[in-house]
Amino acid sequence: MTQPETRRSFITKLAAATAALVSARLLPGNLAAAATSGKPWATGMALNIQFTVATQATGRVKRPYVAVWIEDSAGKTVRNLTVWVSQGRQNPRWLAELRRWTRDNGDLVSTVSSATRNPGSYAVAWDGKSDKGAALPQGDYYVCLETAREHGPYSLVREQLTVGASSFKKTLGTNNDIEAASVSFGKA
Repeated sequence: MTQPETRRSFITKLAAATAALVSARLLPGNLAAAATSGKPWATGMALNIQFTVATQATGRVKRPYVAVWIEDSAGKTVRNLTVWVSQGRQNPRWLAELRRWTRDNGDLVSTVSSATRNPGSYAVAWDGKSDKGAALPQGDYYVCLETAREHGPYSLVREQLTVGASSFKKTLGTNNDIEAASVSFGKA
């Protein structure tokens, strides 16, 4: 003989069913992440990021401030790949124009920055390690490219990708001074 269902057990079952339905409906991308999550970064592989900054700008183009970094699926910075800022006395004034990078990483500027560069095409690579040198797992990450210029436009490209064990290429969006951007994952 089965016992009648109590109000508490009914609410518990209802909550579990609701959570399962919500996660299936709102988070379908998590299935791909779950398949790769926890697996170690593929040995000998790197994520190469190519980008072009401000070559079509008119007038006198000042050297842009540029930040390229990787965020985890929660939006937390895991690796700063490159930051180009002027180290002169006006640095604090214009550094704040790299809004997203400065908000989470501004205290690192003296340790991770290098000189600004002329507009053009550049590439940086990520070896799957954190800023502290720890190997990160396969999974979902955001590639972030941010630029700002004195008296110029602000640009941010932030796109999610899933890093697994197989090679891939992806064209990223563009925005103001970021005229082209792409990533490729393959042998380092």
